[in-house]
Amino acid sequence: MSTHLSAYPNPFHETISFEVEVEDNISTIVRIVDDGGKIIKLLSWNLKQGTNKTSLHDLETLAEGNYFVDFKDMKGNSLFSAKLLKK
Repeated sequence: MSTHLSAYPNPFHETISFEVEVEDNISTIVRIVDDGGKIIKLLSWNLKQGTNKTSLHDLETLAEGNYFVDFKDMKGNSLFSAKLLKK
């Protein structure tokens, strides 16, 4: 399955948006972790064939630094990941 992920703005301050393109409908688990591996956000997202968009808000309380987002299917297979920078 071919997929594409965009995360913006990067670096972010209080909101980050994701645009994900997939070829088929798929249920995912989305994790945002800090550079120490601590899970900051965990959510499920049912992606529909085509382009999907969502935003996470109220992130201004996160410490500045590096974060990582990863999308996995329900079997735990990694679909894609990205490095994020909080300013």
